[in-house]
Amino acid sequence: MDVEKAIKLNEEPLIRSVCEILKIRSVEEDPAPGKPFGEGVAKALEYALDLADSFGLRTRNLDNYIGWAEWGEGDEMVGILVHLDVVPEGKGWTYPPYGGEIHDGKIYGRGAIDNKGPAMAALYALKTLKDAGVKFKRRVRVIFGTNEESGMKCINYYLEHDEAPTMGFSPDAEYPIINGEKGILTFSLKSDFEKCCGRKKAPTRLISLKGGQRPNMVPDYAEAVLRGDVAYLEEKFRAFKEKSGYDMEFSTDGETVTVKSHGVSAHGSLPHKGKNAVMQLVAFLSELDLDNTAQEDFIRFLNDKIGLDTTGKGLGVDVSDDLSGPLTFNVGIIRLDEKAGEVVINIRYPIKYKGEELLFRIKENLAQGVRLEDVSDNPPHYVPEDSVIVQTLKEAYEKVTGEKAYCFSIGGGTYARMVKNAVAFGPGFPGKPELAHEKDEYIEIEDLLKNLRIYTNVLLELVT
Repeated sequence: MDVEKAIKLNEEPLIRSVCEILKIRSVEEDPAPGKPFGEGVAKALEYALDLADSFGLRTRNLDNYIGWAEWGEGDEMVGILVHLDVVPEGKGWTYPPYGGEIHDGKIYGRGAIDNKGPAMAALYALKTLKDAGVKFKRRVRVIFGTNEESGMKCINYYLEHDEAPTMGFSPDAEYPIINGEKGILTFSLKSDFEKCCGRKKAPTRLISLKGGQRPNMVPDYAEAVLRGDVAYLEEKFRAFKEKSGYDMEFSTDGETVTVKSHGVSAHGSLPHKGKNAVMQLVAFLSELDLDNTAQEDFIRFLNDKIGLDTTGKGLGVDVSDDLSGPLTFNVGIIRLDEKAGEVVINIRYPIKYKGEELLFRIKENLAQGVRLEDVSDNPPHYVPEDSVIVQTLKEAYEKVTGEKAYCFSIGGGTYARMVKNAVAFGPGFPGKPELAHEKDEYIEIEDLLKNLRIYTNVLLELVT
């Protein structure tokens, strides 16, 4: 069978498989016996490996941390690094986030574009070449990660227990070719309220403030509970809402007041594309006279030094370089009560900078009583444009799309950064909306099939 015929025969099965795997809610949960990232993630991995088994591919499950499907022979191995875990679905979907439904030529569901759709396209590309009887001079291994969205512990486990790819790509970003990824710095800013300064006579007590689900998501909801003069609070709220135009709600049960803030979720690497519900609410709270001085100071520090800015300017880290552009700054989570407060921040920093340099600058700009803790620093990643993998990807992309291929850098973090000679490659096409981590996530069927064709051609060039 020729390759073109094999591609055609695999198109409808690919669509069905994407719909099926989208029905699995593979958000990381508490560990279960033999399932380090919870039941849903393990179920998604089981689905992918069972599907690969049915294709006659060699498979391995590494203790439900990660798994792979492989075909071909040779000492060298091409890795396609995908992930089956997804971020939480959030609110406001038009279609069920775990329905795998098709509407107007689009498959809807959490993970459709990030990253289950592309994962299935990569697996079917490998099947396509096997079906066509192509003779492989290199092995190809589709590696199914399960913890990409919250730490990449899965790929670390893989590299500790199995063979690193000779070269590879991760279909978890955009086309044409992403040969540079910014550094990813995640940390918490914390403050204790009980031991410092005490209380003052003031009309308002802030009981709790919470919002956000993951550091790498712009939070679309936050909620504060207050106690105090209801008339005072309602007057302050109405004036603030009229001035700001933010989507916020005020309610009271007679004893406490609840203020809800609604934003727009976006990927943490593109915080300017969202509306941060947490920081909208912080802006309102900063205008109140709170009875806990340390708590009030922390709220005002967050508003004054961070606010809705996404460049890090207030903390002295609004830097940029010619390879990857400006730093981005996202407040992803807030947890605060009468005893202590914490915000979790996710920064994507330019390739030519170092995490420790940025941390030093941030510490110099912290208010008294604010601590920087729980640091995770994933350094930048860069692969030269003249490498074999980049040149091969360029040729395949241009052959299928008829468009000129070029290289660029992103703020998003993919598995490519974990492998020395790997880049990010698709699945999003230039000019298409950014849908990862947003409500109503989908993949266009036309684009899904175009990805199948591109990945098949890439592998054909790499293995023959």
